[in-house]
Amino acid sequence: MKLLFFTRKINRNDPKAGFVSDWVEKLANEVGFLYILVWQKSKAENLPKNVKLIELPKNKILRLWILKFKLFKYIPKVDGVFTHMMPIYPILAGFFTKIFRKKLVHWYMHKSVDWKLKLSNWFVDEYVSASKESFRLKTKKPVNIFGHGININKFNFLNKQVENENFNILSVGRISPTKNIDTLIKIAEQIQLNNPEFRDKYIFQIVGGPGLVSQQKYYLDLIEEVKEKDLNNVVDFIGPLPQEEILEYYKNCDLFINLSDTGSIDKVVLEAMVSNKLVLTSNEAFKKILPSELFCESKDVEYLIDKIKEMYSIPEEKKKELQQRLKYEVITNHNLDNLVKKIVKLYEKN
Repeated sequence: MKLLFFTRKINRNDPKAGFVSDWVEKLANEVGFLYILVWQKSKAENLPKNVKLIELPKNKILRLWILKFKLFKYIPKVDGVFTHMMPIYPILAGFFTKIFRKKLVHWYMHKSVDWKLKLSNWFVDEYVSASKESFRLKTKKPVNIFGHGININKFNFLNKQVENENFNILSVGRISPTKNIDTLIKIAEQIQLNNPEFRDKYIFQIVGGPGLVSQQKYYLDLIEEVKEKDLNNVVDFIGPLPQEEILEYYKNCDLFINLSDTGSIDKVVLEAMVSNKLVLTSNEAFKKILPSELFCESKDVEYLIDKIKEMYSIPEEKKKELQQRLKYEVITNHNLDNLVKKIVKLYEKN
């Protein structure tokens, strides 16, 4: 089987797109040949022999024209097209998949339903997502809930627990208002002011940067707030990191916290779970996945402080039981190897 994979970019060291390299390797293992069409400038090193990278010009107008020629050239050569995340990609490729009668499958992971996702419905044959909460478009097209794609092999070495001087609380991901990082700062402030028995026992490590230029001010305001409230010793903004470097932070944390409002299954929470870490999240997509004691019903600061203290004091036997449950959930339902196999099978149905 030959497949065309249309994604934003491929660059193993990119803080936001690094995981795409894992997808490419797994897809290449399941198909005879894989074409990767990238929308942005990429850095693809050591690609499998059965993979060809198709790049486009940086100039946006020229890019659209060249894209048409690339799609016209390569779509007839493949058995199907797999578009990744951005709904604009199936829109751009859809005309050609219809002409050449090639199956178009789109992977989408967000509660947002904008005009692009609605328009993509005209062209997409089947959708794939991690959960019902991660795909909310009303459509008659098949919607395959296959779980997320976590490269389990990357996290195998994280089984060994690390003894920390402080109780390290980690947050990873894009810095934006929907992630509620400002709430973490409020938690730290309240602990310092009103919880003398706990104030010297914890630290927040926040890995990530703004995803959009418009979110830069929010990010800088958070850093300034930490300085103004004299919280630099307990709140550490690490900045954006490649995935390989983030692994060390997963390894060294005691608790992972996620207060996202995205409504879809956040990959970073699953990565923490498979790293044998306890997690706390208020993201509604995890309510049916996590044990009740790990789901936050509220983002009230005092409530969250109590949850954090509960995790700090959790008995070792209970902690290990929860860790095993979390890891098993990811391995069973969110394994990239299984996900890719299921996606490829969708093209075999024709």
